[in-house]
Amino acid sequence: MREQLMFGLLMGLVLIAAVAVGQQPDRNGPRGNQVGSGMRPDGTLDLNQLWSRGRAEGKGPVRYTHSPMRLEDIERITPYGLMIGGHVCPIDHGYFYPKPLKPGEPHFDVFAPADGFVVMVGHRTQLTGSTERQREYDDYALHIEHSATVYTFYDLLTSLDPAILKQLDEATRDRFARKQMGPPIQTRIPVKAGQVVGKVGGRSLDIATINTEVKLKGFLSPKLYGHYAWRVHVVDPFDYFDEPLKSQLLKLNARKAAPRFGKIDYDVDGRLVGNWFREGSGGYPGDRRDPRGYWLGHLAFAYHHVEPSVVIVSIGDFDGRPRQFGVVGNGPDPAKTSAQDGIVKYELVYAPFNSNGTPIELGPQMRGVQGMLLVQLIEDRKLKIETFPGKSAKEVTAFTPRARFYER
Repeated sequence: MREQLMFGLLMGLVLIAAVAVGQQPDRNGPRGNQVGSGMRPDGTLDLNQLWSRGRAEGKGPVRYTHSPMRLEDIERITPYGLMIGGHVCPIDHGYFYPKPLKPGEPHFDVFAPADGFVVMVGHRTQLTGSTERQREYDDYALHIEHSATVYTFYDLLTSLDPAILKQLDEATRDRFARKQMGPPIQTRIPVKAGQVVGKVGGRSLDIATINTEVKLKGFLSPKLYGHYAWRVHVVDPFDYFDEPLKSQLLKLNARKAAPRFGKIDYDVDGRLVGNWFREGSGGYPGDRRDPRGYWLGHLAFAYHHVEPSVVIVSIGDFDGRPRQFGVVGNGPDPAKTSAQDGIVKYELVYAPFNSNGTPIELGPQMRGVQGMLLVQLIEDRKLKIETFPGKSAKEVTAFTPRARFYER
């Protein structure tokens, strides 16, 4: 499928210092989120301390007066919640896709949506050693603080604006120029709404809005997310744009259901729906000693990010690789599946829609059942599963010793 082929362009979030010493890099959260500890007893994070070094002031929502890109430069917008490849759990950022560049054309400007400070700059140059398709990188990520509670995150910028770059120290600029891997840079660079902060082209601009005054209900155990627990504060950026800009951006957005920028939190106690993590795998951050990818212990039962009526089963380890599937009959609905249902069978098929919500034309090898998944909710937050690649429902009757347990 086109989405699988484009996976390397869609991926993108954090590079942390661990990359520089050869550990498994993170790609499912803003780069730099391991700076300091900052974890509260409930597993949530003090982002003012982690990202702004305690210097942020003010609370409450801010207003986005400027689009991240010029409207005429945007081809389409894809909301939160896509599940693809190593993005096993619903993705915590959306995508602004620029229009195709013609040979020799400059990349498109990226703007600060509101006044604030750039407080973190990440630079990725390579990503190797995983189950996912390898490619070379040269892109930037920015955290923009708007208050002590609201941040904008950008990723996959192809360059930083000179006004931003010149305020970084010489050693950092030299490292970026030499494309040398390294940790994210904490800084404090003032920016104004509508100021150019960088450029993007040939790939998406990834974006997320984080508001720590909001705590999503569909993450039952923030502690399992470790330094990614900022995910519990990801909110719909469309709620922050003023009119008429909001309506103009919504016209470019693929999703028509509310919330318009998608949904990432699906956990319901005692139900199958939501995110799960293999016992002993390290929760969301995963086992960094495993070179195949931190996502291998991830599992999600959720819904298509554009067509939320479609059930999606997303598995971090399906025959050794992360895979996403629809299910025959679009059920059983994971939001209604409980321990009382006993062992439940899912016949896995390719989902009928792509990342833009348009129907997929499947080739002969992609039609039909691709495998089976057995699940049984043992307790409210304990799950038993087993995958059977290439098997049909008739060939699978019970769990084998290969079954594994998941938690949340």
